[in-house]
Amino acid sequence: MHLPSVTIMPFKVLPAEATDIPDIVAVHETTWDDDPIVGRLFPNVDPKAQYDYDLDFYKKKFDSKELTGSVMHKVVETESGKLVAFAKWKYPYTLTAEQQAEKDKLDTSRSYPPGTNVELYEQFFGRLDTLREKYLDEEKDYFLHILIVSPQYQRRGLGTMLIREGLAAADRDNARTYIEASPMGLGLYKKHAWKEIDDILIDMRPHGGTGIASEKILMREPGAATA
Repeated sequence: MHLPSVTIMPFKVLPAEATDIPDIVAVHETTWDDDPIVGRLFPNVDPKAQYDYDLDFYKKKFDSKELTGSVMHKVVETESGKLVAFAKWKYPYTLTAEQQAEKDKLDTSRSYPPGTNVELYEQFFGRLDTLREKYLDEEKDYFLHILIVSPQYQRRGLGTMLIREGLAAADRDNARTYIEASPMGLGLYKKHAWKEIDDILIDMRPHGGTGIASEKILMREPGAATA
């Protein structure tokens, strides 16, 4: 008697948990050096201070997820369980008066470790805030906030796995999906039917870069066909 063969997928998508935060930060810190804007935000920050800053950022997102709509997914190797990619989404949410009061108590002021390029940081994130206020409806829209694949695992479909997880939920809700795309991710997002609606242009020459760097703002309509 021959038993049927079983195909084990090499990777799987799972909900991220608070215990994953150190692994999420480890993946996060492998990615940004080549980004023309983000790669120059923290030019003189001590690595330990940078790690502590990123760790605190993700801990706060987990702690406040009931008040901010944050949903995180991870991709792990099936055999080893190693976390190799993750996505941070913001799903639509509506708060009660009590929840809103609790959210209002959260510290939303900007903070950054010593050695940060404060001028560039404020310019970039200030522009992001302005465009989110213009285009993003947090009670109706989905928002793919962060998507990172560890460099040695890129071009293996892991980004698409994480994107499909959120888009399936958005399409079930007949909801739009908002994203802020670096040049590295723009092609992937356009394959999944996001369309450019605005951009951020920053002269990077005063910050050690070359020319004008661009971050694209995109929106995907519900049910839009992928390429």
